[in-house]
Amino acid sequence: MDLARLAEYAPSMLEGFLTTLEISAATLLLATPVALAIAVLREARIPGLNAALIVLVNLVRLLPAVIVLFLVFYGGPQLGLRFDPMVAAILGLGTMGAAYMSEDIRGGLAAIDQGQYAAARALGMSPARTFRRVILPQALPLILPPYMTRAIIMVKGSSLASMIAVNDLTAAAARASSITYDPFTFIVTAGVLYLAVSGALVLFQGWAEARLRRRYRLYPKRV
Repeated sequence: MDLARLAEYAPSMLEGFLTTLEISAATLLLATPVALAIAVLREARIPGLNAALIVLVNLVRLLPAVIVLFLVFYGGPQLGLRFDPMVAAILGLGTMGAAYMSEDIRGGLAAIDQGQYAAARALGMSPARTFRRVILPQALPLILPPYMTRAIIMVKGSSLASMIAVNDLTAAAARASSITYDPFTFIVTAGVLYLAVSGALVLFQGWAEARLRRRYRLYPKRV
């Protein structure tokens, strides 16, 4: 590894890294509420709407992420919608993430005994309060592990943004590699940075699971 070359291109690598963090954060902020809304609506089993959501979610899940990105970035102008590359990346990756996350969240919600809903109704609780005070606390320990796994996948998947001219970490590493003919230095550096972000999310998951155990005491500590 050539540290002198790495130092020379450190500013561009840092800029790309910050862009990657921005894309990852924005994608998660977009995907999470959309996924939660889809999961709740799916569990409500509203005729017509439920079928439409099933088709939409499965359609997005069956497409490669890069195709979704291209559809947003290149297909948008065909409909009169022109997106900045950064915005297109966030919309495309956020849509893909929401489709997968909705299934993770729905699985956690479906695991809760239906008797919990009936008991809450018998106590006069509204549907919103039932969800917030009864269902969600029990579902969170089931949702958190697959949710965090999906979040890590989305961080790594943000590298696809480089394919629509976003100057992210992968693009910065590729550009420096092509100029210096030293791919090892910059690809390894990019890998270490992606590893650092993913590792931070893994640590956060462990902290969050421990906090849930202490607060709700719903499941034992893992060995």
